[in-house]
Amino acid sequence: ATIVVSMLGSMLSARTLRAQQERRANPSVTRSLSGLVRDETRLPVAGARLALVGTPLVAFTNDSGAYRFPAPPAGVYAVRVLRIGFAPVLIDSVVIASEGMTVRDFQLAAKVPALSQITITPGAFTLLDATAPSRLSLTREALLSAPQLAEDIFRSLNRLPGLSGSDFSAKLRIRNGGVDEQLYTLDGLELIEPFHLKDFDGALSILDGEVIGRVAVTTGGFTAASGNRMAGVVAMESAVPSGERRRTAVGLSISNVRARSEGAFDGGKGSWLVSGRRGYLDVVLKLIGTDNPPDPRYADLFGKVQYRLSPNHIATIHGLVGSDDLRLTSDGGSVITSGYGNRYVWGTLRSQFGERVSATSMLSLSSLSWQRDVSDVERFFGTRYERVRIADRRALRALSLKQDWSADMSPEWSVLFGGELRAEDADYAYGRTQVARGTVGNSVVVLDSLQVAVDLQPVGTRSSAYASVRARPVPSLTIEVGGRADRHGWTRQTTVSPRTNVAWTVTPSTTLRAAWGHYHQAHALQDLAVVDGDTAFARAERAEHRVIGVERELGAGWTARAEGYQRVLRSPRARFVNIDGNAQSPLPEGDWDRVRFAPSSGDVRGVELLAQYDRGGRVRGGASLVRSRATAVIAGIRTPRPFDEPLAAAADIAYRTARGWTLAASFTARSGWPIVGPSFAIDTLGVGRYVARRLPSSPYFNERLGNYQRFDVRVSRAWNTRRGRVNVWGDVFNLLNRKNQQGYSYEWALASPTLVNVFRGRDDFLGRLPTVGIGWEF
Repeated sequence: ATIVVSMLGSMLSARTLRAQQERRANPSVTRSLSGLVRDETRLPVAGARLALVGTPLVAFTNDSGAYRFPAPPAGVYAVRVLRIGFAPVLIDSVVIASEGMTVRDFQLAAKVPALSQITITPGAFTLLDATAPSRLSLTREALLSAPQLAEDIFRSLNRLPGLSGSDFSAKLRIRNGGVDEQLYTLDGLELIEPFHLKDFDGALSILDGEVIGRVAVTTGGFTAASGNRMAGVVAMESAVPSGERRRTAVGLSISNVRARSEGAFDGGKGSWLVSGRRGYLDVVLKLIGTDNPPDPRYADLFGKVQYRLSPNHIATIHGLVGSDDLRLTSDGGSVITSGYGNRYVWGTLRSQFGERVSATSMLSLSSLSWQRDVSDVERFFGTRYERVRIADRRALRALSLKQDWSADMSPEWSVLFGGELRAEDADYAYGRTQVARGTVGNSVVVLDSLQVAVDLQPVGTRSSAYASVRARPVPSLTIEVGGRADRHGWTRQTTVSPRTNVAWTVTPSTTLRAAWGHYHQAHALQDLAVVDGDTAFARAERAEHRVIGVERELGAGWTARAEGYQRVLRSPRARFVNIDGNAQSPLPEGDWDRVRFAPSSGDVRGVELLAQYDRGGRVRGGASLVRSRATAVIAGIRTPRPFDEPLAAAADIAYRTARGWTLAASFTARSGWPIVGPSFAIDTLGVGRYVARRLPSSPYFNERLGNYQRFDVRVSRAWNTRRGRVNVWGDVFNLLNRKNQQGYSYEWALASPTLVNVFRGRDDFLGRLPTVGIGWEF
């Protein structure tokens, strides 16, 4: 960690020195915005964050309350000033002249945040939130200027310490949790499998990043308000329309075309937002000349209408639709066709009862569908044989009523409580026929065959309730004690999860947070592994979280955080995984490397270090280092868990030039994932008749892939014009074209009655991939 932070500090110091030399060489560049930030008693406010709204420019006050924006673009801006413990301030019409120094002072009024609004959970990150005063938060402008692939918000999240993913997938793993062990919500609604291109391991999310106004990620120790997940929470809030005037934005990139519009009505009481996106990877693959390219088509549409019924009641109606279609035909004659649908409609009512009590009520309807047909063939001596045939039809429908309440009874204690009642029904119609063949001389023989047929229509209700009490016994200490109970009708099981969180402000610049609790995850109604023959729901899994972390403002623009955690897994549910590493296979249940991973217990522990630099100048950056270990016990033997990463590191740096260009670079490294080495056998079919076959794999991971390293760069620029704001960007993913190993593929042949020749081919992740895009807001 010291080496990473030192390297980053050297880079930042070099950039700062070069900028100072440029200013000395060109003294005519004197444009700046500076001033003081004071409280109501005229005392300086140190550590306040100032932002020029609509730009990536931020500044922080020093111990004297002084701030400075060096050489900001000339124009008229709104300036937002934030500091914990003070009411936020937004000042419109701050004019920055083309030359000279603009001086503007600000005054903040002290405001102690409500006890229910304090961040008490360790492992919490905030993104896209323009009102977050912490340096560890990431604004929309900072996120958009960072290297990213396919402009996908989920792919940007996996650079946070404790989160990981793959080049091909937008799915996240939080501290080695499974891809189904984190809760995704949008404006309070649970999103189920919110991914496009499911046949390729969920390559993209169904949410356009432009409609997301705030993301709160919790990597462990989350409070009792969130349930039915063992690893973490990704809580998203949609953007709030400005309400000033109608705004429209369009964008075009190498992967999709998008459009967004928002506005207000009824004198500003109501507002609306609608956004749509259409991907055209099918067109791109054809243009670049890919042989027999897949034909993936995806689209999503989000909209909401918000209306203030009275000063204390706001009603909102939301809708989200995602659709996917795929046709894939190989040279050998294999054909895959699929279609998926995600449809959500929900309404919320946010109510304020006096100054202390608030409530959010939500009624929702969710509908998801899965459809897949596969005919996978192989050829022997010029003859075509069908290896796997799959017909897959599944669906889920859910109706939910949910309420969340908070009551700040006094500055010293508050109560948070709520619950949900959910009715669900699912359909499963799945069939698979699979035949394993081999060759003996010039003839083809059948080694094994398998048939799976499932037809189920499970129904049930899901109910939950939670309650927590927050107390502040002394001004520097906040404690939350609570718990939740969850009942799932289809398993006839009720789980109780006690949880405790503590936040201690040791000094004004240092905060210590800790958490302990139980986190149950029931077997979801739509999550039966029917593709592998499972037809019965398992008992709920349980994880025990133990987390402690410290966050400190180091001064001179630096902020650091260190966390240690342990997640003890009890009664983990058996899952089927592919152990050769090829996770994005379109028919994983039919691959040779499919194995049932059924541990009796597990343990995930680690230490995460994070440092970020942002002094409000032209340079900002950060670095993280994670040491962890994820293991499981199977039949008394301890083995690494899938996707175990003992070491992971990341570093980012961004530099804004005097002409408004932002140059950004990021580096990612991690240990190679564990795999299982295959074994083979020779079967005797008769006198002089032998055949080689692959044996079923064990669930014990005994090999590792090569280490992963990637370097990405991005250049971006935005212009304010008379007709709106234009931004352009160019991005190169994996600039150095490093061959990062994804897994192995195997072929084998009988060399003699006692010898099998095995040919192991290497499968890699994405190579160098340049992308470009342009957006226009008017």
